[in-house]
Amino acid sequence: MKEMLVSGKYLKWLLILWLFTLVNKVAGQPAYDYSKPFMATTQFGFRISGEKNVILVPGDGKERLPDTIPFYITNIGGRLSRDNGVPDLWKNTIFRWPFDIMQGKYLAWDKSKPPYLYSGKLVKKITRWGIFYFGDFTEFRTEGFYQMESVYGNTVPFMIGDHIYDRLDRGYLEFMYCQRSGMEIPGIRPVENADDGRLMSDPNYYLPVAGGWNDAGDWRKWIFLTIGNLESLMNIYTDGHPAFRQQALDEIRWGNAYFHNMVSDSGFVFEDTGGGFNRAAGMDEEWWNENHSGVTAGGDTESDNIPMNGNERRVRDQHNPLCQYQYVRYQALCSSILPPPDQSNCRILAERAWKYGQKHPHDGRTLFLAEELLAAAELINAGSKSVSIAKLSSLIADMLERQEIHTSGLSGYFMEKDHTDGYRSIAFPSEPAAALLRVLELKLPDMEKYRDRIEKSVKEYVDGFVIKDAENNPFSLPPYGIYVNPPFPKKQLFREAGNGRYVRTFGAVFNSRPMPHGVNANFIAQANLVSRAAIYFSRPDWIDFAEGILSWSTGYNTTGLCLFTGVGFKHPVPANYMNYKIPSSVPVGFLGRPDDSPYMETSNAVEWSTQEAWDVPYYNTVQMIRNIRTFYKNK
Repeated sequence: MKEMLVSGKYLKWLLILWLFTLVNKVAGQPAYDYSKPFMATTQFGFRISGEKNVILVPGDGKERLPDTIPFYITNIGGRLSRDNGVPDLWKNTIFRWPFDIMQGKYLAWDKSKPPYLYSGKLVKKITRWGIFYFGDFTEFRTEGFYQMESVYGNTVPFMIGDHIYDRLDRGYLEFMYCQRSGMEIPGIRPVENADDGRLMSDPNYYLPVAGGWNDAGDWRKWIFLTIGNLESLMNIYTDGHPAFRQQALDEIRWGNAYFHNMVSDSGFVFEDTGGGFNRAAGMDEEWWNENHSGVTAGGDTESDNIPMNGNERRVRDQHNPLCQYQYVRYQALCSSILPPPDQSNCRILAERAWKYGQKHPHDGRTLFLAEELLAAAELINAGSKSVSIAKLSSLIADMLERQEIHTSGLSGYFMEKDHTDGYRSIAFPSEPAAALLRVLELKLPDMEKYRDRIEKSVKEYVDGFVIKDAENNPFSLPPYGIYVNPPFPKKQLFREAGNGRYVRTFGAVFNSRPMPHGVNANFIAQANLVSRAAIYFSRPDWIDFAEGILSWSTGYNTTGLCLFTGVGFKHPVPANYMNYKIPSSVPVGFLGRPDDSPYMETSNAVEWSTQEAWDVPYYNTVQMIRNIRTFYKNK
C-alpha cells in the first residue's frame, strides 16, 4: 500500500528514527530499561483455547541479536538456571543464589528432563514500527500461572484459564464505585461535590444533581461519557459472576439516580454537570472535535458541599443530540432488563426524551444518526409505541447510505453526511456498525427486508475495514479512521486506503484544531463491536481478533506496560488530577506519532494525553467480555 509520507526507500530512515526514539525513552523509566532487550506478553492472561503470543523488543539495537531466539515457559518462579556468579560458599545450599538472577548464560540441563513446560521460537520481523521478535504458544493449553523467559529476559506472570475475565469485572466494579461523585469513598478520598447544581442559562434554577460518576481523573460528570456504563453494569448483572450481580445492580441504581435528574419535564437532556464554560468560540466551531464534545470546556472548580447557597457547580443546558439519544437508548435498555420499579421509571423517561429529540432534529452528522437509530431500536424492543416502524426503516436506510463498499482497497467504513469526510471518533468509532448490528440482534418487526443488506454491511465493515487495515501494523490494531483530505500530509503519515481515501492507525497529530487524545478506547470499542458481531455470524476468528486487542491493552505492546492498573504488574503512571490514585483505573492509552507509530508516556511524569484515567475503555472491555462468554456459551 502506497503511503503519502513514507515509501519503501525510507525504511532504513524509519528504523533509525525508531531506534532513536527508544533510546530517548530510557530516562525515568518506571518499568523497563528500553535500551535493553525485553520480553512482553499480556500481564493478564489467556483463555485455555485462545491465541497466545509473546514479543521481544530488541532495545536500542546496540546488542546484536540472532534472527531466532528460543523462549521457555515455566511455572511462576521456576526459571532456568544460569551461570550468574554463584560463590563456591553458596553452591551446596538448598536455596538459589538470590542476586543478579537473570544474568549469565544458561547452564546445561538434562534433555530427558527439561526444566521448562514448553519451548518455542521468537522470530525476527521488520515492521513499519521497527524490529520485533514474535512468538506463538497457542498450543500450550494447560491451566495455571506462568512466566516466560529467554536468555534476554523474562515476562511478568500471566494466567491461563477459562474464568480469567472475572478479575476484570471485579476491577471494573471497584473503579465505578471509586468514581462515584457526591459521597466519601473511604480510604480513597473525602466527600466531593455533594451539593446540587444550577443551570448555566439561569443561575437561580437549582437541580438535585449530586451523585453520578466522574468519567476520568477530574470531577466532571459528562452524560455522553458516563451513561454507557449502564450497559456494562447490566452485562454483569445478567451474565457476570453471581457474586458481582447485586453490586452491579446497586451501581446501576446509583448512576440512574443522577441521570433521572438530568432530564427536564419536557424531555430535554442536560449535557453535563461541572464541565465548565466553553473556553473557545462557539458550539459548532470549537465544542466538537473528531465527534468528541466538550473538548474546550474549562471545568468547574470544587464546590463546598452545601446545597443552594450559590456555590454550586453548573449544569450545561445546551442541546446535544448525542446525549439526547444516548439517554433514550440506555434508559430503554434498562427498562428491558431491570426489575420494577426501575423498569417503568426508565421507560417513561426514555419515551419523554425521544419525543423531545424528535421535535428538535439534529444536523444529520453520522454519530447523531447512529445514536438515533440505536435509541429507536431499543425503544421498540422495550415495547414502546413512540417509534414507528417507518421511522426505524428511514434511519436504517440513511445509515446504510453512509457506508462505502469497494472492490479494491479498504471497504465498509462509514462516512459523514454527503461523504465529505470519513467518520472518525475517539470514544465511539464503531457506533454506525453497532447500530445496524443491534437491529439484527433484536429481530424487530418488519425488519426482515433489511436483513441481507445489514448483514453484508456489518461483515464488510469488520472484514473489509477493521481487520483488513489491522494487517498493516505488527500488532493487528484496528484503524483510527478514514480521511478524505488529510491535514498537513507532508508533516505526518497517511496510508492510502484506495478510492481517494486515506487512513491512520492513530489519530492525526497535526490538525487545524489539534487534540492529543490517546485512542486505546477506540481500539477496544472496535474489538467490542467485532466480538459482538462474532456471536451473530459465528466467527471464532473475530473473537481471536478482539482478544488480541485486549492482549495489546494488557502488556503485549511496544512498551510492555499493562493499561489496566487493577491487574498486571507494570503500568504507566496514572493521571488522576483530583485524586492520588483511582483504584483499578484504565488510562486513555496510546497516541500515534507523526509517523503513525505508537507512543505512551513511560517516564514518571504525568500527562493526560496518554495517562488519564477514563471509563470508556473499561466499559467497552466489560461488554467485550460478555460477548466472549456468550460466544462460547452458545457453542
